[in-house]
Amino acid sequence: MTLQSKLSSFHKKSALLTQKLWFIMLASSLVGALLFVVIYGVRILDPTYDDWLLQGGDLTQHYVGWLFFRRSEWQFPFGLIDGVLGNIKVSVMYTDSVPLLAVFFKLVSPLLPETFQYYGLLGLGSFMLSGACAALLIHRFSSNGLFCILGSVIYMLCPAVFQRLYGHETLACHYIILLGMILWFYQEHDWGKKWKCRLFPPLLWGALGVLAVGTHIYYLPMTYCFLAGCFITDIFRYKKYVRPLLCLAAITVTSLLTMWLLGAFYTKADISADGLGQYSANLNTFWNPLNIGGNSMQGYSSEGSFFLSQRPVNSGQYEGYAYVGFGVMVGAVLALIAVVCRAVKLKKECVSRFRSRGLWLAAGAFVFGVALFYSLSPQAYFNEIKLYEISWSENVRAVMSSFRATGRFAWVCDYMIFTAVMYGLSHIRKKHIMIAALAFCTALQVIDLSGLISSRKWYKEEQVYTSPLQDPRWEQLAQGKSRFVGLSYDQSPPTIYAFSIFAYRHNMTINHFHIARPPFDEILAQYYDTMSKLESGNADMNALYVFMSKDYIPQVEGMQVYEMDGYYVVDFPNKFQ
Repeated sequence: MTLQSKLSSFHKKSALLTQKLWFIMLASSLVGALLFVVIYGVRILDPTYDDWLLQGGDLTQHYVGWLFFRRSEWQFPFGLIDGVLGNIKVSVMYTDSVPLLAVFFKLVSPLLPETFQYYGLLGLGSFMLSGACAALLIHRFSSNGLFCILGSVIYMLCPAVFQRLYGHETLACHYIILLGMILWFYQEHDWGKKWKCRLFPPLLWGALGVLAVGTHIYYLPMTYCFLAGCFITDIFRYKKYVRPLLCLAAITVTSLLTMWLLGAFYTKADISADGLGQYSANLNTFWNPLNIGGNSMQGYSSEGSFFLSQRPVNSGQYEGYAYVGFGVMVGAVLALIAVVCRAVKLKKECVSRFRSRGLWLAAGAFVFGVALFYSLSPQAYFNEIKLYEISWSENVRAVMSSFRATGRFAWVCDYMIFTAVMYGLSHIRKKHIMIAALAFCTALQVIDLSGLISSRKWYKEEQVYTSPLQDPRWEQLAQGKSRFVGLSYDQSPPTIYAFSIFAYRHNMTINHFHIARPPFDEILAQYYDTMSKLESGNADMNALYVFMSKDYIPQVEGMQVYEMDGYYVVDFPNKFQ
């Protein structure tokens, strides 16, 4: 066989391979892994390297929450943590420690090293899964393997992911959003047998409910947006009435069951929170490259776009950051041109296609509109100009306040825009032009986000945690203590993290920690009970009492006060010992 024939044979086999869906998804996931390593490096993938997680901010909260959960005894519900709020048990959901991973790694904890973090692997997995899911989604309307793989890069380079990874890394797992779109777009997938067609869709939606709740609760209503799309197309397009109801029941039951098993309902706390309207999206969000390149912890910042300038927003609307990127904007223009040209050339065929796909367009517009409306709610702004405000009733506001950061729902619109662009570009008839157009848009996207990408170099550098509690007397006073009691209860985040890390490393419980939806009444009752016992001379000899200010210290005869690193450690006598 000649060299030319060998090359020809190799080309044919390669062409056949790139048409296989499993290969396309695998290749896209590997591209995702490569992108992650290039952007974030490999250092944070070391599970025994945790200094980068102890530098402050939400990331420290999430990691320390996992540390205390790992050390807690198994109890029911399975996701409960003890020892972070004194005698109050809380769910690992409220420390945003990726509940599913936290439970899994706690199960295999005896096999793990003493220091173990899974947040680096979480980021890597998110990129890989986003790549695979994006390729599967694009394959729904284009079987060209190279187009699917190249298009998946657009999804993986979503600017909102850079905003969240790392900082609020659970909210960077956007493959869950893509899975919701996939279940909708593939709702008429041929499962082969009738019983599979009836059984598998509800099972898949139920599994998605578990995944959403087990990662971050905000993903659950986002998946419901796509389920609403399923209702429209199932009922009006495919004339199926029971299937969407079964899917709704499945995701609702499994998500509630997962929350119950994780202990979400164990602690009595108000699920609503302040900030509704403040943490919304601005109507300019899709073309507004906010400066989210770095933060004070990382020490780096950058412009959000190489090509565009930042537009004004109101305080708190960083939560609604959903910039699509300049490459996607150019892609939208090219996609529109491609669709119009195709429509002009195939007039009669285009009319029939529109009739068959018109309902899908209407369903897509509905889902997009609902997500956008909620992301702007309850008042909509364009730049700094208020467009309207809806005065909801107190009951409606209470429900909406359970997902107060409404701006995050703009991410649903983000991925629908990405998919619409991919769909439009796939209508370019000449394949080489189609690939060239997508490659051009992808290159523009990379250049546009180059500042965001370079700002992530902090994670490639070795970080060393230094405790602010430097006085050697801390070690002496902590000997023999099993409880770390910080007073008062309104501690700043840096103080909370310094105390909690010190307490964990000295095998002590803590009485205060930063969690979502805290049970304020129980926390206050516990605080006043502690202060009452101290004032009456009934101190716990196994506790290390640390005060933020001298003003909080009750005057008890025989006590000793040590001022260390700006805090006051008090050794109280116990009259009843």
